[in-house]
Amino acid sequence: MENIRLPDHPAAQEEHLRLLGTCDSIDREIREVEALTGEKAGECMDVQMKEDPDQHEEVTMQLFRFQLDRLRQLTMARGQAYFARLDFIPKGSSPETWYLGRWGVLDPATLTPVVVDWRSPVANLYYSGQIGKMDYAAPDGRVEGELTLKRMLTVRGRELVSLFDSGIVSQEAYLQEVLGSISTDRLREIVTTIQAEQNIVIRHPLNAHLLVQGAAGSGKTTIALHRIAYLLYTFQKTLKPENMMILAPNPLFLSYISQVLPDLGVKRVVQTTFEGWCREGMGRRMPKILRESRLEKNLSLSAEERRQAGQLVRLKGSLALMEKLQSWLDRLQETVLPPNGFKMAGVQLMDRAEVEKTFMTDLRYFPLEQRIGEMKKMIHRRVQSAAEMLKDQYNVNAEQIAGRILATMRDGALRQQKIRELYETRDQRHREIDARAENYLARFRDRFPLPDMEGVYRAFMQECVPEAPLPDGEITFRQEDLTMLVLICKTLYGLKTKPMRHIVIDECQDFSPFQIELLKETNPAATFTLVGDLYQGIRADEGIRSWEEWKGPVFEDKASLTQLTVSYRNTVEIMELARAVAGRYPIHGICETRSVLRHGEKPRMIRARNEKERLSLIREQVLAWQQEGYHSIALIEKTAEQVRKLQRQIGAELGAHLLSETDAEYRGGVMILPASIAKGMEFDCVGICDASAENFPEDEFLCRVLYVMMTRPLHRLCIWHRDEPSPLLQPLKEK
Repeated sequence: MENIRLPDHPAAQEEHLRLLGTCDSIDREIREVEALTGEKAGECMDVQMKEDPDQHEEVTMQLFRFQLDRLRQLTMARGQAYFARLDFIPKGSSPETWYLGRWGVLDPATLTPVVVDWRSPVANLYYSGQIGKMDYAAPDGRVEGELTLKRMLTVRGRELVSLFDSGIVSQEAYLQEVLGSISTDRLREIVTTIQAEQNIVIRHPLNAHLLVQGAAGSGKTTIALHRIAYLLYTFQKTLKPENMMILAPNPLFLSYISQVLPDLGVKRVVQTTFEGWCREGMGRRMPKILRESRLEKNLSLSAEERRQAGQLVRLKGSLALMEKLQSWLDRLQETVLPPNGFKMAGVQLMDRAEVEKTFMTDLRYFPLEQRIGEMKKMIHRRVQSAAEMLKDQYNVNAEQIAGRILATMRDGALRQQKIRELYETRDQRHREIDARAENYLARFRDRFPLPDMEGVYRAFMQECVPEAPLPDGEITFRQEDLTMLVLICKTLYGLKTKPMRHIVIDECQDFSPFQIELLKETNPAATFTLVGDLYQGIRADEGIRSWEEWKGPVFEDKASLTQLTVSYRNTVEIMELARAVAGRYPIHGICETRSVLRHGEKPRMIRARNEKERLSLIREQVLAWQQEGYHSIALIEKTAEQVRKLQRQIGAELGAHLLSETDAEYRGGVMILPASIAKGMEFDCVGICDASAENFPEDEFLCRVLYVMMTRPLHRLCIWHRDEPSPLLQPLKEK
């Protein structure tokens, strides 16, 4: 028998045997699901729904899809059956032992839980509790009792790697073991290390809006994704993945976070950018958008130039402009109504008063184009009635004339001819009425001069925002124009977006109030989880500077604000420096960040006498980090131009690749990227390639940018500069 090395712990043998039994249960359940579906675990499994299935087909396919999802989860559970054990004595009841895992596992024979899902109510004992008196909210009410054991376990397949019993010291040791590992090429799921403050965010009620101010490295993005997984588990009977959406800053970031939800067993959640959402909604009407990074442009401007440019952008993202545009569009719709109502052949089909009431009141919730269509249906019925009325009049007239002919003329060929001509004339009038009615309906839309979106945008801006420059020549709009264009499209033509029940917005501080309000109006049944960090508000010209800009005006004081204040990404030494830099421009009401107790090498600031030496120092440091075993290494320059230059100089010999916000795939390895896209990502090691005083003078905007750059690394931070270092880096003494 093969010798198995177990951790040094009194319960190691017991836990090892339990693990083997659990793995056997997982294998049995996998075999049962394989038999039900005809699929094999680990193979590519998917099911395609018909575009228009009948009710029976839809139910059958949904059940089959559920079984496939279950098979995927069990396949992943083979790699890690569980990560914690809880011993709990409910008040007045027998002791209970629970093992927590990413997915619940049942014993197929007894249908009793072998592993409890991390999202279940009892898991709160693990995420929120310490040994002693505890309670948790169960479906039947609160369960009180005593937590007697909280054990953290690391398992790989059928191997028990480590175990820690609860206590402040052991919990810190377990957390440091997980957080101190070298990163992969993707954002990691954190089920095993969710902390109490993060757990509150994850389990916040579905029916309430939530705003999260999260410090750099506090796990905002990951927690938001885990919240989606939690909500889908808790409301699995009423909430579908297709009705949940996460909005990310750019396609590259979507690639970076792409694996978190699948690793949690969640698929089909809509993951897109705001521009992507706009494109889906507007379809072929989506105008051409100028491809430029305003943040990148701002990095090359002076503080005064940024202030002036930002004023217009903030105006375009304000609720005041949204209200002004909506009022302007309401007036525009009144101008398309025919001034005298609708008449056909002298018959009043609908007078102006009824047209206004129907169009502006009864149908006001429909887009203009759809209202015209609904109005046409109403007019169609009235045209038919009017045509029948006119025909009846001709019938009556014909019968009266025929009666006179019969009374005044003797029977004969002449009288028969007169009668025949009379009815032929009547039938001809009937055909003319039908043709006129058909022509009237065919030309109905011509009575509504529906304007084009670009024309509406130009007219509105010229009238209400005359200080704003308009596109010249071939119409190309800027990204800050998108929100107005979507509202115009929504009002005139409608949007093709699917209704959402819950929307998560990452890096939300870069969204404008106009954008959030538009998303709310377009998804009236949705609640929101918005996560961001005002200290990383490097796009404040279009985003927010205070959470109050949303709490009252947008969410009508119906949104809770919570703060994540602990950084789990950076070492103590890195966070101390970053916090000192951010503190040069404090933000009122934001709690101070503290890092989890994980120490590492102090950040290094190195002066290069010239460009050749700077490049040599960067090369040496990257090679040294690689020799230490670090994989994801980011070299961050202030601007895209500096990035391209560095790539030409040393990119090839380092095997580095460029990153830009338009990239659709995140690959890891050695990366050279501009500051404008670093936010939200994390790397093993980060090199800030030029933090000189010339590159980063004393300035609040640049301070925020530098803070973002400094808070990306998990383990190592090195800062190079030529000539004098940035005054923002005063806390760090030069090497």
